[in-house]
Formats: sequence, C-alpha cells, structure tokens
Amino acid sequence: MKLHFHLTIEPDWRSAPLAFWVHVPVAGSTTQFIPAAPAPVPHKGFVFLHVDVAGVDLQFSSLAQLDHFIEVMEAKPLPTTRRLSGKRDSSAGPNSHWLSRLPAHLKAPKERAKLVSQLRAVRQQLPPCGESWQSCLGFL
Repeated sequence: MKLHFHLTIEPDWRSAPLAFWVHVPVAGSTTQFIPAAPAPVPHKGFVFLHVDVAGVDLQFSSLAQLDHFIEVMEAKPLPTTRRLSGKRDSSAGPNSHWLSRLPAHLKAPKERAKLVSQLRAVRQQLPPCGESWQSCLGFL
C-alpha cells in the first residue's frame, strides 16, 4: 500500500471527519476547544492534509487528528465505535463516528499495521507545522 499525500486549503476545519471527535469544546464556549482548534490562514481558510490510501482520501485538519487516527488504528484490538463515541459528551452515536465510516479493508489487522507505519512516515515528512499547520503553506 503506497500512500500519496498533499495539503489543501479548505473553508472550514470542522469538515474533516475526525474534527468533531478530536476537538472537544470547552464548557460554555463556542470558540475554545481541547485540543485547540486549527487556526485559519488569513483570508484563505484552513490547511488540510489529504492522504490517499487504497482509493480512500483520509482528511485531517490538525496534527491532533492525525495523531488520534494513528493511536486508534494501532490499538490492539481495534476499539469499538461505541466505546470511542462514548468518550465524547454528545448525543452523536457510534454509527456517526469516523471509525464506523472507514472502509472495512483498512481495518484489517495487516492493513492497519501498514497504514499506521506509512502515516507515521507521512507525519515525519511534513515540515514542523505547529498545531495549525500555517507554517506548512510553503509545502502546498
């Protein structure tokens, strides 16, 4: 499985599949998140990392999302979406979790091991971008 990746500018960081599950709002705030939400590139939008694997476009709007994806995919056994969605204080159920939307062939143990290894390699190839990836603009 060979991975190809690129960066794009998108209008909203929340459109990344992992955004809702990784960036949890601080109680009583609509603008503060833990971990911090990605910062916009002024007058442009938000930097997204796209990783193409086996015809699937994995999208991440922050390094925290990429790290979370790697952490979940390397877990043995793979956690259930019920358990993962239960960690978020929300009415969103397990069927709406990003892992339930991931194609089954990427969840197979051998494929997961390859995927995790290659995503770690992609992460190392990225320039030091900080949490918002704004310094990655030269990499676009």
